[in-house]
Amino acid sequence: MSLLDFGLLVKALRKNSYDTLGKRWSRESLSRAVHLTEDQLGRLERGDRKYVDNQTLTLLADSFNLTSLERKEFFYAALGFKDRELFNQEEPEEQIKRVITAMENLQVPAYLTDVYSDIVAANKAVLYLYQVTPDLIDYTRQLPAGLNLLNFIYSPKLGFKEIIGSTWHKTAVMALLEFRRSSLRYRHTDYFNYLLKNLLREKQFDIDWYSSHRCLDFHDLTYENFMYKHPFFGQLAYTATETTIHTRIGDLYLIIYNPASPTTCSVFEELIKFNSNEVHYLASWPEKCIL
Repeated sequence: MSLLDFGLLVKALRKNSYDTLGKRWSRESLSRAVHLTEDQLGRLERGDRKYVDNQTLTLLADSFNLTSLERKEFFYAALGFKDRELFNQEEPEEQIKRVITAMENLQVPAYLTDVYSDIVAANKAVLYLYQVTPDLIDYTRQLPAGLNLLNFIYSPKLGFKEIIGSTWHKTAVMALLEFRRSSLRYRHTDYFNYLLKNLLREKQFDIDWYSSHRCLDFHDLTYENFMYKHPFFGQLAYTATETTIHTRIGDLYLIIYNPASPTTCSVFEELIKFNSNEVHYLASWPEKCIL
């Protein structure tokens, strides 16, 4: 991330974070909190400040109330290294082909998201598990942010809440925190602002998004145990694990459902009993379209 982009990121985080009184940070109030002058903070936000010390970075992260995984992304962004400079061994197009092949060979549900939590690909098993039909996919393609994981979870029109039952809100908050983590270095982009604007139209997402910034009772998770009664397949138990695929144009996240009971093993086998566990491409990557 260049100095200019890091400055824009700091500015975006300032405008969308709150002080201890619940007020959005102004440049004046934030500069006092991080022990900088307004001019120094302004130079940082414009990308003119070439060095930011560890204390200032820590105070900024504290002021923005970043979660532990967000802080990691924030500090990484401050180093000034670009993904293209760090991960240049393989073309991203070849990387995603290998990931898709791996997803097809899996005997369990799996899906792939990008830094914005857009669902780039999903195998047949996970689509069957959540009753996502081709018609539903075609419908969501026409919606702003339609193929975003948070839209699938929060939209009452897409049926996820009915599938997951009483564990829905816990699952939603977990996905929201993953979205906060993965999107942290991209908060200044037009696509992120477009995405967030449309997600905030759902009342419960709006509540959870702002609640997660005002309190730290939530936890960052890279895996989670699920146990619920599916309306069609009965009692299920599995662990969702995340694998990060680093590419020159941003990370991808492969989510795999690992069965944790004999019944769940049998259900997952049924999900891919006929044909192969083919993978469906969903959201565009790496190009992003603003409707």
